[in-house]
Amino acid sequence: MKIKVKLIIVAAIMLVITVAAFSVFLSIQLESTAQTMFRSYLAGISKEQSVTIGDYTSDIGGRFDAITSLPGISKFTNGTYSEGSAEYNAAAAEFDALIDEKEGPLVGAVVYKDNGEVLLARGLNSTVTKADGICNISAPDKMPVIFTAEGLKNYQLSVKAKVNSFNVGLVFHNKGISQIVQQSKGLVFLVDPLGNIATTGQTYGGNYNDNSATSQFSIYKDLVAQAGADPSVYTSDDGTMIAYASAADSGWKAVCYQEANKYKSYSHSASSTVTGVAVAMVVICLVAVIVLIIIVTKPFYKIQETLLKISRGDHEARVEIMSHNEYGDIARVFNDIVDNIIVSESRYRTIIEMSDNIIFEWNLQTKEVNFSNNFNKKFSYRAPSEHFADSFLIKCKVHPEDADRYTADLQKLEKGENFKHNEYRIKNIYGDYIWVLIRTSSILDSEGKTIKIVGVIVDIDRAKKSENILTARASFDSLTNVFNRETIETAINNEIELIAARKSEFAILFVDIDDFKFFNDQYSHATGDQVLRFTATTVKNALGDKGMVGRYGGDEFIVCVKDADTNDPAIIAEQILNTLKEGFDSDSGDHLSVNVSIGISVIRDNTKRVEEIIGQADDAMYKIKKSGKSNFGFLET
Repeated sequence: MKIKVKLIIVAAIMLVITVAAFSVFLSIQLESTAQTMFRSYLAGISKEQSVTIGDYTSDIGGRFDAITSLPGISKFTNGTYSEGSAEYNAAAAEFDALIDEKEGPLVGAVVYKDNGEVLLARGLNSTVTKADGICNISAPDKMPVIFTAEGLKNYQLSVKAKVNSFNVGLVFHNKGISQIVQQSKGLVFLVDPLGNIATTGQTYGGNYNDNSATSQFSIYKDLVAQAGADPSVYTSDDGTMIAYASAADSGWKAVCYQEANKYKSYSHSASSTVTGVAVAMVVICLVAVIVLIIIVTKPFYKIQETLLKISRGDHEARVEIMSHNEYGDIARVFNDIVDNIIVSESRYRTIIEMSDNIIFEWNLQTKEVNFSNNFNKKFSYRAPSEHFADSFLIKCKVHPEDADRYTADLQKLEKGENFKHNEYRIKNIYGDYIWVLIRTSSILDSEGKTIKIVGVIVDIDRAKKSENILTARASFDSLTNVFNRETIETAINNEIELIAARKSEFAILFVDIDDFKFFNDQYSHATGDQVLRFTATTVKNALGDKGMVGRYGGDEFIVCVKDADTNDPAIIAEQILNTLKEGFDSDSGDHLSVNVSIGISVIRDNTKRVEEIIGQADDAMYKIKKSGKSNFGFLET
């Protein structure tokens, strides 16, 4: 199905659904709003009163602690004293001073043992506070609950807890509870932790049976049981009553109830008129949307047709410029992009086909690896898929001596790091190990995370093997044990060939011994030979594994420093000068210090011949000779 048809169908469905939903919405909106406000009102009352009862019961607990910590009461509860003792009378006096049976808040008190034996009882004629009263209430310590007993006209509040050696129970006036209920104008009743119900001036047991005075509240039993800090709602089975219950930290719960249809006084008379207007607007909008979809999608079908032609091989296909508006701009830009892509692809393929280097691309997101077509000319491996695990990067045959280094570098590459001009021996299509150089570059996303690795595999086998053969078969100067002139020139020529592949530079140091004739004339030719050997050894030690040293002739030495961009030739030259100046002890018993002049030439490309390179370093050396000797300097270019 075409996009245009889909858009029209979707637009029609959405508009019809909108009309239906809008009509229903209008019919119930007023009722829903009223019901929401009504429910919010009830929930607010229950929440407010639960907070109030929580604060009040917390205050009762505080009063309990204050009363039981009075000196006489505290002392009495720490021991066993008979009635009439000083301790008994002191505790009784403190209770009597606090008890006011009419106004409260404390109206009665009792101290009793764990077995229910009463030691001291005060207030409420001391009868309702006996062991058959407070002592039998199962409420948790310091948690106020409704207290009723024979002889009490209305309910009270009782609090009990273990104090020192005995139990203390206190009875408080119910005025606070009654005031909380009365504040809600008859819409609220309170339930204590034991299920007893408190309404305006009355209390009922928490058994919720029809024979009790609580039958009118039994329908809220489940609501009370599940009440939490946030109000929970209950609606009666016939839908006539609704209530919200909230719980305080003290275990008390406030239930606000009312007839459910109180909110139905709002008017809904305007909904039908508004619905009719909405239907008319939807019809108009539907027609407008259909026309707009047809106009908007027409240019994109032109682009789609052009893309299909290009994908089928018609690289001459282009989008027709239909107008000078935004669509015309899109068509022009699209045509330019296609032109650039085709030209770039053609240029890229031509470069790759002409190059002996192998290009590969590793997509870290899709885990796919692709190689340029010339890969098959060099290696025989055929990957079963483009997945990284099947790629030549994993399956290539690496020389055992290079395998560990290659694996470590490949793991770094997988983490987004690049190969650092590393060279390896890999088996080619003929089954021979050839030297290759692998360079890579990372492609990052907008957040700087590597998403692709683009690399090149360069065949450096000829130059590398020439270097290895040169090292294996090198001719050394018999006196100084460094390369002779022919060998060092061949080594420099090999570095010139590799400089482009390695993307690094190297340096030539021309070292000439100052006043060498002095050692032969003043001492002997044997001493002169010692000076040459000392100079050669010093140069080799300063260079280390960073390059090669050769005797160019007489008292002249050539030093080739590899990777001169990281191995600073100036530092090497300065170390040579300092060590030679420290001197050595000759066979004649004299301590001889040697001075040299060093000329340095840095090579960054492969455009110069070896004779020209050495000549540049020689020129730099002669400038040092003329300016005072025993120093080093670079060729100024």
